[in-house]
Amino acid sequence: MKKTWRSFLAMFVVAVLLVPAVSPLALAGETNMIAVGGLAKPQINLEKAIQIVKANFEVPSDYTDFTSSYNTYDDRQVWALRWSGTAEQPGEFAAEVNAVNGDIVSMNYWNNEDQSTNSSLIPAITKEGAQEISDKLLSRLLGKRAEELKFVPNDQEILPLGYGPFNYSLQYQRLINGVPFLSNGANVQVSSADGHITSYNLTWNEVTAPDANGVINADQAQQAFAKAPFFKLEYWIPSSYRILAAGEKQDAKLVYEFHTENGGAIDAFTGQPIQLRPGEWLSADSLGVGGMGSAKADRSSMNSNGQVLTPEERQEVERTEKLLQQDEAIAAVKRWIDVPASLTLRSANLSKDWRNADQRIWSFDWSNTDSTDKKDGTPQYLSARVDAKNGELLGFSLSNSQTGNNEVKLDRAAAQKLAEEFLNRVQPERFKEVAIDQEDDALLSKIPPEPANNQAFNYRRVVNGVSFPANGMIVNVDPVTGIITNFELDWADYNLPSVSGVLSKEKAVGSFLMERPLTLSYVRIYSNGIPGGLRLVYLPVAQYRGVANSNILDAKTGELLDYQGQPIEKGPKPFDFTDLNGVDGAQEITVLGQAGLFGDYGNSFKPSESMSIDSLLRAMYLSRYGLWGNSNLTDQEIMEKVKDLGWLKEDLKPGDPVSRELLAKVLLRYIQLNRIAELKNIYKVDFQDADQISADVLGYVAITTSSGMIKVNGQTFAPAEKVSRAEAATALFRTLGWRN
Repeated sequence: MKKTWRSFLAMFVVAVLLVPAVSPLALAGETNMIAVGGLAKPQINLEKAIQIVKANFEVPSDYTDFTSSYNTYDDRQVWALRWSGTAEQPGEFAAEVNAVNGDIVSMNYWNNEDQSTNSSLIPAITKEGAQEISDKLLSRLLGKRAEELKFVPNDQEILPLGYGPFNYSLQYQRLINGVPFLSNGANVQVSSADGHITSYNLTWNEVTAPDANGVINADQAQQAFAKAPFFKLEYWIPSSYRILAAGEKQDAKLVYEFHTENGGAIDAFTGQPIQLRPGEWLSADSLGVGGMGSAKADRSSMNSNGQVLTPEERQEVERTEKLLQQDEAIAAVKRWIDVPASLTLRSANLSKDWRNADQRIWSFDWSNTDSTDKKDGTPQYLSARVDAKNGELLGFSLSNSQTGNNEVKLDRAAAQKLAEEFLNRVQPERFKEVAIDQEDDALLSKIPPEPANNQAFNYRRVVNGVSFPANGMIVNVDPVTGIITNFELDWADYNLPSVSGVLSKEKAVGSFLMERPLTLSYVRIYSNGIPGGLRLVYLPVAQYRGVANSNILDAKTGELLDYQGQPIEKGPKPFDFTDLNGVDGAQEITVLGQAGLFGDYGNSFKPSESMSIDSLLRAMYLSRYGLWGNSNLTDQEIMEKVKDLGWLKEDLKPGDPVSRELLAKVLLRYIQLNRIAELKNIYKVDFQDADQISADVLGYVAITTSSGMIKVNGQTFAPAEKVSRAEAATALFRTLGWRN
C-alpha cells in the first residue's frame, strides 16, 4: 500500500508539472537540422550516419534490406539504422549514431551462422584476447575519451561449456576526475569463436561535473549513512515457494529493510542524505536483487448415488458444514455496512484464502442494475469479504456517492477520528495492535481533502515493538459525506520469531555495507523526466557484478536475503589454475577451471594427485546441471544424486580414488552410452593386459579408448591403476564433446 500511494503521488505531481519539451524531427535529408526545444543542433544527417557506421564496422554485404529512423529522448538524439538478411540467410545488423556528434552509441550484430561456427569446447579467443579487442574498439571509436573508461573485471563470469560459441561481456565504467559516473560507461560483447564484435553500447552524457575537492571521506560518509533513517527493523514475510498444508503457518523473519527513495545517497560535501523533491529521481545504474477397515461402508461417507468419498473429500465436506451459509455471511456484512436498497447482489463466492489453507472467505458483489438510476447520492457498487467461519469483516469497497454538494466537511484530523472510531467497532482487539504508518501519513497529509479525494489511513501491526508491514488495516473516508468508503484488513497467522539475538542497527548497517560499500560517485538527478546536473554522492554499490542486489538483511545473521528469505547466493566463480605448466591437457583443464569446475583447491589444480570419486562426480554433475544452486551441495549429496542418475553404481565413499576402469564406466554412463558398452561378445581391445580387463568392462574400455575419451600411453591399459586429476579431467573434457 505504501508503494501504491507514493506511486500515485509521483504520477499526480508529474501530470501537473510535466509539459511538452521536444517535438519529433523529420528532416532526414538536411545536413544541419533545426534545434528543437533545449536540444543541441544536430550536425549528422542520415547519409553521414551510415558512413560512420560502415567506416567502423563491417556490415554484411548480403544484408540488403535497410531501414532507418530518427529518435530523441531526453538529451539523446540518434539515427537508428538497421540492415536485415533474407529468409534464406537470416541475420541482422543494427546501429545507432548520435546525431549531434557522430558517436556510435550502440551496435548489435546477429548471424544465424554464428550458432554453428567453431564447435570446439576450447574457445578460439581467450578472455584476455577479448578484452584486447574491446580496448582497441573503444580507442578507435572514442579517441582520447576512451582514457576516461575503466575496465570492470567480472571475477564471477563462468565460461559456458559444450554449447558452441558464446560472447564475452566486457563492462567499462566512465570516470570523471577519477570518480565513477554511475550511469555512464560502455559494454562490449566479443565472440569467442573469431573475436568479432557482436554488441556495443555506449552511454555518454556531455555534462559539467562538480570538482571532487572538499568531499568528506568514506568513514564520515558511513557514519552519516548509519545515522540516516534508511534501515528499519521489521517482521517480513518471504514469498512462499509452495502451498502451505492445512494447519501449517508460514514463518516470518526479522529483518532490517533498506527503505529509501534516493538509493541511500549521501551528499559528498554536506554528509546529509540527498533530498529528492516530488517528481525527482536519481539515475545511478551501477554495475554493480493402513489396514483394512470394516467391510460395511459408513453411509455418512456416501453421496446420494452410493459413491464412497475419499478421506480428503470427507474432510472438506465436514469443514464446509461448519461454515456460515450465504445468508448468514450477508448478515455479517450488514452488521457493519449499510447495503443500499438500490444495489442488487450480483455474485457470491466461497473460496480458500491463498495464504491460509484453513481459512475460507465469503466474497460478495452488489451493483446498481438500473441504468436509469444514476442520480447523485446513489452508490453504484459495493464489494465485501467476510471470514466464512466467524463472520469477521475482512474488507469492503463502496463507490463514492456524490450528492452534487461538493463542500468538504471534514479535514484530515476529523476524517482520521471517524476512521479510528470505525476500526474500534469492527476490530477492537486488533486495533490495539496497530499504529498509523507515520511515513505514509506525512505524505498523505500533504494532499488537501477534496470532493474526489478520499482520505486514506494506513495502520501497521506492531509486535514486540517491531513493525509488521504485512499485517495491518487501511481505511478510506469521504471528506464530503463522512462515509467510510473502503476498508481492508490484511492479517494472517504467522510464526513470529522473538526479538532476542537481533543485531543492532549499527551492526546491520555494517553488514550491509560489506556487500554494498559506499562508493564516491557522480549521479544525475532527473526532475519530472528532465535530466539535471551531476551530484557528488556516496552511494552503496554492489561489490560483485552479476549478483542480485537485495534490500533485505536478516536481522539475526546479517546476511542479505532473496525474495524467498534465503541468503543471497554470491554465485559460482571461475578458477585460474596456476600449476599447469608442462602438464598434458593444460589447455583443456584451464577451460574447465574457467567454467567453475574442479575448484577443490581454489586456483591450484594439483594435476598429479589421484582423482577422488567425489571430485570427478561433482564436476560431471555441475557441467550437466549448472553451477547456480548446485555449487554448495555436499559431497554426500552429490554422490546420492549421481547414483539416482545411474552414473555411479559402485559402493564408494567420498574420497575414494578413481581407477582407470571406473573412469571409463562413469564417463559412458554420463553420456548414456553404457547400454551399448554392455553388449556382449562384440568388443576386442589390443592392450597387452587385456586379460586383466573384466568381461563386463571390456565394452567401456573399447569405446572410451577408441573414441579418444581416454588416452593411453603405451600398450597397457592398467584398469586398476589410480588415475591422476589431470588424466581424469582431460578425459571428462573430451567426453563433454560427445554428450547429447
